[in-house]
Amino acid sequence: MTFLLLQIQILLYLSSRFNLQEATFLFEIYTETMKNVTFQQKMKYRFDNMMAKGPLAVIVWLAAITFLLILIASIVVTAFSILPVDTESMSFPEALWQSMMRAIDPGTVGGDYGWGFRIVMIVVTIGGIFIVSALIGIISAGFDQKLDELRKGRSKVLEEGHTLILGWSPKVFTILSELAIANENQKKPRIVILSDMEKSAMEEEIKGQVSDLKNTKVICRSGDPLESNDLDMVGFNSARSIIILPPENDEMHDLFIIKVALALVNNPNRREEPFHIVAEIREDKTMEVLDMIGPNEIAVLQLTEVLSRLTVQVVHQPGLSVVIEDLLKFDGDEIYFSEIDKLKGKTFAEAQMMFEDSTLIGIQFENLESKLNPPMDQVIGPNDKIIAISEDDDTVVTNGAGTASGLENVKSELEYDDNRKPVRTLILGYNPKIEIIAREFGNYFPEGSKVEIVVQEDLFHLLDDLKDEKISISRTTGNITSRQYLDSIDFSEIDYVIILSEPNRNIQQADANTLVSLLHVRDIVRKKGFNTNIVSEMLDSKNSDLARISRKNDFIVSEKLVSLLITMISENKHLKPVIEDLLDADGSEIYFKPVTNYVKPGVAVDFYQLTAIASGFDQVAMGYRIMSKSNDPDANYGIVVNPKKSAKVIFSEEDVLIALAED
Repeated sequence: MTFLLLQIQILLYLSSRFNLQEATFLFEIYTETMKNVTFQQKMKYRFDNMMAKGPLAVIVWLAAITFLLILIASIVVTAFSILPVDTESMSFPEALWQSMMRAIDPGTVGGDYGWGFRIVMIVVTIGGIFIVSALIGIISAGFDQKLDELRKGRSKVLEEGHTLILGWSPKVFTILSELAIANENQKKPRIVILSDMEKSAMEEEIKGQVSDLKNTKVICRSGDPLESNDLDMVGFNSARSIIILPPENDEMHDLFIIKVALALVNNPNRREEPFHIVAEIREDKTMEVLDMIGPNEIAVLQLTEVLSRLTVQVVHQPGLSVVIEDLLKFDGDEIYFSEIDKLKGKTFAEAQMMFEDSTLIGIQFENLESKLNPPMDQVIGPNDKIIAISEDDDTVVTNGAGTASGLENVKSELEYDDNRKPVRTLILGYNPKIEIIAREFGNYFPEGSKVEIVVQEDLFHLLDDLKDEKISISRTTGNITSRQYLDSIDFSEIDYVIILSEPNRNIQQADANTLVSLLHVRDIVRKKGFNTNIVSEMLDSKNSDLARISRKNDFIVSEKLVSLLITMISENKHLKPVIEDLLDADGSEIYFKPVTNYVKPGVAVDFYQLTAIASGFDQVAMGYRIMSKSNDPDANYGIVVNPKKSAKVIFSEEDVLIALAED
């Protein structure tokens, strides 16, 4: 009857999909095929289907077989009065109980008497042995299967308010380290990573690269960030921020970001409120695409632009890298946004004096626009927030003196000198950043400045269109890793040297060539006694640690800074315009200015006084550098950011003030 119903269902299905003639023909083929299938093949097919349903289905079938075996034995015992010796009668429920005891406990049959009853119970016992053995094996296999699934990282994540990282790259280790510090004051912080790597491989790499995750738990899952089911698995809708980490592959880098952004923003199961997505791109055109995909949802960092601007800024500001890295790390002073009622109606200059342990650097207005180093007479509105550098968000409090006294006793008698002279810069190597670097040189340095570029012969043609209206750009070919060639260069008139990482090489080979050039140039300028500032670009932060030595003139630009930027913006999306303003030549940047422009050397001054004097020049005093400690890494190379304002300091003529200024 069941088979007949199945045939009718198949015929109706074929009729709905095909015309009558085609349906009849296909049904005849089906029936002819079924005639050739033996009963044994059908049973084997059904058994295979049952086994394929998993351990639970098999356990249900074993339970049914066990019950059937016990039921048959009980019926036989009661129907034919096959009873133990000295037993006159046995009810059906009692027979069920006796049969079940022998099915689950083989030892029970040893106490039976009467051969008829023994034979029936032995059959039940043997059946029970096979069934229990199979059950144990199936349960064990089920546990192994579940453990294997857990090892593969395919179980659903139930976290909420976590940071979600989609993809995998070497930047993940810096990001995890910084997020662990940022989350230290949170309860049960979680970071979830989804990538195509195996879960165990990710966990092993994290264990080897990140020494201390503090109270943060990292949950790894294997999957495809482009798959909707995999995104659901890692709880993308409940994540407070999402970081997209593309593979270290130039061709797939931006394409991966675009695809993942589409998978998130256009996901049919996405939440209504906007996402907070952070990604770093390499091509300008990618920014336009991401703006179309998720306006106000994706914070984008242009990798080439950021590193190029940073390179130009640090090359003429020795020590600036330390300041920027300090501001981007979570284990020191950071940038915070705070709304404080006491500051409403105060000017920016007045508000600066109301903080002992924090340094005000800007204002976030009611419309969420940020302004660093605003006019000193800018009044803080009722819904404005101040932007401050402080140790933590709970240390941004108005505990300052409110005024600075004794300015006439410490203020410098020298005329403020901020004239910039033309400079000469040597760039060794080529990569796509060189065009932005040349443009930024024109923004920062006065007319008459010169840039000389040395590249390998096969890259020389890439410089044909490189030009700038304000500065002179010359180009030549040479082997930048050859000591003989580098010795032929006259470094006596060169103020700055930039060593760029070569394109189209793997990371380690490119960094190795940069290291060779860096060591040769360092040795040349040291032996000849030249005061030349050297900036070199490293792709792997471990290699930058190898190259770093305690010299004030050397700085390594590394993608580690980009990792810090990504982490910082993932924690607070409002920091993106602040960082962009700091790196933009048209806004206010961080400058190292001679302290003698502000105060007298050899006189004890506090930072209230320095802040007041700097504000008179429309600048924000952020800190200072003691040049006698510039070679001491334990003293942070002499750099102090956000000092305690009441602490007295005696400066020498060589020391500098770290100021936020427009030029």
